Amino acid sequence: MRRMRTGLLLALVAALLLAAPTLSAQVAPTLTGETGLFSIYDAQTVPQGRFAFSLFYSMYDRTAAPVPYGAPLPDDPLRYSSDKIGMTVAFGLLPTWEASFSAGQRSYSADDRLWAGYINGHEASGKVSHDETDKFRIGTKVVLNPKDPVKVSAFGAVYIPTQSRDDVHALSTYRSDWEWGFSGTYGVFTGQFSYLWTGDQGEEFDVANEMRFAAGLNIPLIPNVLRGIFEIDRTMYDGGTTKPPDFTDAVLGARVGLGDSGLVASAAVRANVERWVKEGNSPSNVGGLVQLSWAPQPPKPVEAPKAVPSPHEPPPPVPVPAPAPVVAPAPAPVVEAPPAPKPETSTTDEILFDTGKSRLTNIAKAILDGVALRLKNNLSATCTVVGFTDPKEKGDHAGLAKARADAAKDYLVKRHGIDATRIQVDAKGDAEAGADATRNRRAVVTVTFP
Repeated sequence: MRRMRTGLLLALVAALLLAAPTLSAQVAPTLTGETGLFSIYDAQTVPQGRFAFSLFYSMYDRTAAPVPYGAPLPDDPLRYSSDKIGMTVAFGLLPTWEASFSAGQRSYSADDRLWAGYINGHEASGKVSHDETDKFRIGTKVVLNPKDPVKVSAFGAVYIPTQSRDDVHALSTYRSDWEWGFSGTYGVFTGQFSYLWTGDQGEEFDVANEMRFAAGLNIPLIPNVLRGIFEIDRTMYDGGTTKPPDFTDAVLGARVGLGDSGLVASAAVRANVERWVKEGNSPSNVGGLVQLSWAPQPPKPVEAPKAVPSPHEPPPPVPVPAPAPVVAPAPAPVVEAPPAPKPETSTTDEILFDTGKSRLTNIAKAILDGVALRLKNNLSATCTVVGFTDPKEKGDHAGLAKARADAAKDYLVKRHGIDATRIQVDAKGDAEAGADATRNRRAVVTVTFP
């Protein structure tokens, strides 16, 4: 059964990695609700007023806590499997603040072998086969310093129980769990620390608290199309008499886009590092996940329809015979006035940035002052800002290009009071880089007149 489950997961991973043509956005909730990698929260939030929804399937093997009256055989560790099908949603409350929710159905299983142990503080032995509704999770995350290169976020969550105190078959406890922690992101790297207080350290159940140290890489393999994701996650148990062994999970996967609709697919495999080193993939120390997320994109500006000539043209006028020519004295020579200049339809300006920076220079601000004057003089004019990066610049090129475009927009809006709806931003990264590296660290500002 485990081999079949693992094979199915690997097949789904391969199918998702081969499916994606283009990527419009890679905003996706983690398996617990907040935006980030797979299980690590990064210092990014869903844009204000928008949401990201996902469906996922996750599986992994765990080692149960040993019972005080016995110990497992050396070749028969206390092991069980946990599978979960669930949904998550994240919503942007403010530009740097999001809320999240997750729920799902969890399945516990173990082969019929001579063993016993504690699963979430519940004693189990022999064959285990049980399904139940997992705890609801309500969480929130705030980015503390959105303008700094090293961004830091704080998060917290509550896990609300769904099981009754009288349910003798439940493997989830009936008390709420509380979680808090911090995450930091710099370029493609994200680190996280969190602490989970189980709330179940009583006489009936004595479940250990969990302390997590995690780090991950979110690498753009194909710009704006494919990202490779790697996570290493160390979980250590604190307190409790039914404390299971500490473990380390290694996760490797990818995230791809499915067209321009905002659909994002994620898939990964994971292994328990300690058991893999000791036992290899026997009987099964490999799990994984698949996830399909949807983050609706803002509507693109609609162009005004162009005038179409009528299909019924008026008949040509009837020709009138020309009158007989009249001889008149030659007129004095007339000096023709020069033709009036055609009104311009658009203007284009280019502002440059320092290497790896998105901060406006004084020269860039002076150029943007001129752009603002043109927008104020013509209230029907619109503006487009496109950010670029130098291929030699380090970090996330797409994010840096977007930050440069946003910096120009923010200056026009906040300094000159230009309506934000008149300004559209875009980011090309290093996709259109030329030979001159200096000119690649730029943002192009185009004002279009009606």
